[in-house]
Amino acid sequence: VLDVGCGGGFIAHHLSALLGSRVTGLDVRRGVAAPIEYLCYDGTRFPVPDAAFDAVVLCYVLHHAQDQPAFLGEVRRVLRGGGLAVVYEDIPENGWDRTMCSAHDRAWRRRTGPCTFRREWDWRALFNSAGFEVAAERRLSRWRNLAHPVRRRVFVLKRNAV
Repeated sequence: VLDVGCGGGFIAHHLSALLGSRVTGLDVRRGVAAPIEYLCYDGTRFPVPDAAFDAVVLCYVLHHAQDQPAFLGEVRRVLRGGGLAVVYEDIPENGWDRTMCSAHDRAWRRRTGPCTFRREWDWRALFNSAGFEVAAERRLSRWRNLAHPVRRRVFVLKRNAV
């Protein structure tokens, strides 16, 4: 499993224990706090070989990508055939959500560049155009993060063969 945008590495660390398998963290940071296998990257090309992973996790990171189609192309490149990508994203469904996403953008803009949040159908269209099929999805509670209460969704994407 590859945890892209792993931050401090704690999700990768917990996933490794839960799954009983290797989880590699990848981020633009210079290091992580958790004891994980970690790779630093330039924000453009993942420093891993083609078809190296069975799954990729993007936990509230895709909205930070400055070129989302290219970023998803990298996700697709590193997945094995039939591999899965699990994407958690904020969904600006109403005025409150848009306000919260705008605040998040202002807080992160200097570090990662402008954020691009999408509605769920826009995410589905992007995933499809990047060579993924949405295998499953579900709505998550906005109260998963009390400091950032916004509509959330998880998408499970299957890498298409072609």
